Amino acid sequence: MAHPEPSALVPDGTGGIRQVWATEQGLVFEVSAPGERSIDVRVDGRRVWSFQESATEVPPGLRPPAARNGQLRFEPWPVVLRSRLVGTFHVELCPVDGGAGASVVAVLGDPAARPVLADVHGRPLVVNKWGRLGHTIADADPDMVGRLLGHMDEIRDLLRAHLGDRVFVTGGTLLGPARADGRLIPYDDDADLAYLSSWQHPADVARENFEIGRLLRERGYDVIRLSAAHVQMHFDHGGVPDHYVDVFAGFLLDGIWYQYFAIGAEAGPERLLPPGTVHVEGRPEPTPQDPGFMLTQLFGPGWRVPDPAFGFDLPPALTDRFFGWFGDDHADREDWDDVVLLSAPGTAPADDVPSAFADWVDRRTPEDHAILELGSGLGADARALGARGRTVRGVDFSRMCVRASRARLSGPGTRVTFDTVNLLDVRAVLRLGAECAATGTPWTVVGRRVLNALDGRGRDNVFRLCGMLLRRGGAARFDVLTDAAYPHVPAHQRPDLDQLWRECGVHGLVLEEAERRLEPMTWPRAPEEQVVEMTRVTLRRRPR
Repeated sequence: MAHPEPSALVPDGTGGIRQVWATEQGLVFEVSAPGERSIDVRVDGRRVWSFQESATEVPPGLRPPAARNGQLRFEPWPVVLRSRLVGTFHVELCPVDGGAGASVVAVLGDPAARPVLADVHGRPLVVNKWGRLGHTIADADPDMVGRLLGHMDEIRDLLRAHLGDRVFVTGGTLLGPARADGRLIPYDDDADLAYLSSWQHPADVARENFEIGRLLRERGYDVIRLSAAHVQMHFDHGGVPDHYVDVFAGFLLDGIWYQYFAIGAEAGPERLLPPGTVHVEGRPEPTPQDPGFMLTQLFGPGWRVPDPAFGFDLPPALTDRFFGWFGDDHADREDWDDVVLLSAPGTAPADDVPSAFADWVDRRTPEDHAILELGSGLGADARALGARGRTVRGVDFSRMCVRASRARLSGPGTRVTFDTVNLLDVRAVLRLGAECAATGTPWTVVGRRVLNALDGRGRDNVFRLCGMLLRRGGAARFDVLTDAAYPHVPAHQRPDLDQLWRECGVHGLVLEEAERRLEPMTWPRAPEEQVVEMTRVTLRRRPR
């Protein structure tokens, strides 16, 4: 396609960015001199993304004919952003160090369209430090910061009462104020608390963190467990997701300070305790005794220089150690949350049309069986089966999906319920199995593609659950991706049938039926529908 007109030239000698061109693949820009500057990208006047200048060559065919003697750079659009940048819009590149920037009017696709850079609730979206679409303090309403810090202080006081004076702010909540202005970072999106456990063994640290999670739930907080060392509390405002507060565990072991999820450094307690004080938006908050030491470990020695393009680059040995100690109960959850949060308003179907898989399950399930649907998503199959007179309990670990599913229930007489359950958490799975078994009702367990959303430990939990619930003669029915050519499901979530039979056999299950067929499929971050090979399987409890 033809290149849009470039920006007006920045006069030589001023430094920074001289010209910019917006292409379908990304941004081509001309700099007066090479550098390693961080650059904000503003779309129609609002920052939506930041990147670090690199020497990436301009792809063939994208070199602008109007480029002069400066050095050309290229930055591809983030994958999560590109599909939303359709139409005519203004793009501006602004070096964070204050150097000269440049802008251009971009035309990508339909010139009459405008970019869609808001979530389903109308909240502005940005590309965050994890490469995902998220939100920032700068784009929130002015009162949100007060609500955020008010909830952080409530949680801080609760932790202090339970742990003693061992709690402090961390992450961006410490970084912005420590840069001497006392303000939160405008491109941050949450509040961060950490504590130094009095325990040393990771098992004891995990046990203590579970106690903290229970304490927070008892006080009425909406708690999400991300690992055995990390919990997150979410808050709504006016019926819309508003903000969240993270709590991270830390501990000392053999002269090393481990602070989930990013620190493993030589340190003694004197670097951390007793807490000092920093003012955050005018509020006195606790800090580690040596806040600069924590910030250096988190953000590197250049933490004093603002860098909205910062991204964590953690040593694999450290992340592997934390995973071995504390696991990861959050894997891919945000992908499924985004199915709801990043959809356009009004895109949900007006009626609940059951999938072909749900019809297949319905024909094979006795009328007196209740149905437990694992990974119920937006709830269309569960509601459709409920409309046929069935009792259905749908569970999903995406809070956003469960919320959307409940919102479309027909009324108080429905026999369909939805709950948030994390299949990666063995404690939650055992609780779910005990609750269902206690009803005395025979159950059929179903999961549409859920086994491809789980790693080996998650599948083990599912088969453990089936082993608990199929003792009264029920069945478990799943459809599983068996198309080796489909690229969007990673290999560790794409077991072949032989592997599945070995995994389920550990829990006393046997294969009764396997039926291969071709079906259309989409997946988070892969919205284009493809026809793939699926296999529908039926499992039963092995006769004793």
